Amino acid sequence: MSNSKENMRATKVEAIAPEISALAQKMIAKRQETGWRRAIVDSWLITGRNLIRLKRNPIIIVAIAIFPIVFLAGFWIVGQKLMATQGVNYIQYLVPIINLQALFFAGLGSALMFAQDIESGMMDRCRAMPIARIATIAGLVMAYMVRALLSTLILLLVAFAIFGFRFQGSVIDALGYLLLIVIFTATCITGYSVLAIKLRRPDLVNAVAIIPYTPLLLLSNGFSPTENFPTWLQPIIRYQPVSVTSDALRSLVAGGSNSLPLFGFSLLWLVGLLVVFGVWAKNAYKQLV
Repeated sequence: MSNSKENMRATKVEAIAPEISALAQKMIAKRQETGWRRAIVDSWLITGRNLIRLKRNPIIIVAIAIFPIVFLAGFWIVGQKLMATQGVNYIQYLVPIINLQALFFAGLGSALMFAQDIESGMMDRCRAMPIARIATIAGLVMAYMVRALLSTLILLLVAFAIFGFRFQGSVIDALGYLLLIVIFTATCITGYSVLAIKLRRPDLVNAVAIIPYTPLLLLSNGFSPTENFPTWLQPIIRYQPVSVTSDALRSLVAGGSNSLPLFGFSLLWLVGLLVVFGVWAKNAYKQLV
């Protein structure tokens, strides 16, 4: 008797299986689970979720508003007289690298958040749900881009009001400055997302994330001109991406005649790194189990 009931159920399942498959295909087509439109919608949803998390974390206020100002004041107090002997207006020289430093802080925070999501199982849920694979990383980048832009705005306003910083370039130069900030942020966060996927544990990410940040920032011409470094080190200092971007930002601030080639060189560096990190992050995310 039980065998006959099981056979009847199996027959019914087989009979309705084509209908279920057709219905599933219609639902997928209606929702557009693949394609760039679905990726954009899902990315915005993940961005909103990450922004809510950022808003609920009080330390973000410190990271956005206080840390950059503290570093700006500290380096300016120590270095202004020394740089004045070299004919350098240090506040004009210093603000761009402090801005990039704030973006690195955003990258560090994004890696920690991503690792926490991996450890909590959130990424497993995202992989099991019918959302675009790129949405998790894109949502992380866009949420922290909002943080980076707020940090940039606060830094520039405080530097203008208290330290005498002046943006002397044109409106086009200002737009170029913001464009480089946006692309640098995207590159930095995408690169740190790879680190988070590979390490997966927040404590490891917190310990290791400082490693790429320190040499790229300190071994650059952001805080001191290239000529102040040893001769054998100067080519590396001059042409590494942080130095190139710092030069471009300073030129845009000053409205210099060489702004365009420096902007192009920086853009080439950043877009190239963004493509490499983006492909790497996407492939690493696919292998996340």
